[in-house]
Amino acid sequence: MADAITVTEETPPRKGGKLKSLLLGLGLLLAGAGLGTVGTLFAPKLLPGLFPPEQAPKPPKPQVAPLTYVELPGSLTANLRDSDRYIQVRIALSTHGGTTVAEAVDRHKLAITAAALGVLTDTTEADLSAPGGRDRLATRMRIAINDVLQRKSGVTGIDDVLFTSFVVQ
Repeated sequence: MADAITVTEETPPRKGGKLKSLLLGLGLLLAGAGLGTVGTLFAPKLLPGLFPPEQAPKPPKPQVAPLTYVELPGSLTANLRDSDRYIQVRIALSTHGGTTVAEAVDRHKLAITAAALGVLTDTTEADLSAPGGRDRLATRMRIAINDVLQRKSGVTGIDDVLFTSFVVQ
């Protein structure tokens, strides 16, 4: 008996099959990105009912007045508590409150001077000689001055009390 021989044709392997798949994937990715960009730019104009209206504009940043300095006229002189020594200072006030605070300071200079003198007479020699003593004195004066302004005109806003002259004798 004769054996039957079957002949099968082998198809040659495809060249560039992986490269074509990679290029096709890359092409689809780029096409999708392009369509997404075009859709983002034009869809709100073409289909306004699908997108919410633009959000309300952000409120403007609050305007802060420039830093203003107000110098109190003359020197303030007071005896230190529990001491034979006295203190003499000249002070200036700084504020970001603008003309409103500067005018209130000018209008209530006498009350501010009295409050500052009250703080000075309540100060001891030890308070001043301690580290940071002058800074604490300036803070106490700022609180007292803002309190006067609040009671007299309903305005506060003194940021710092600055000593333009400071003598203890």
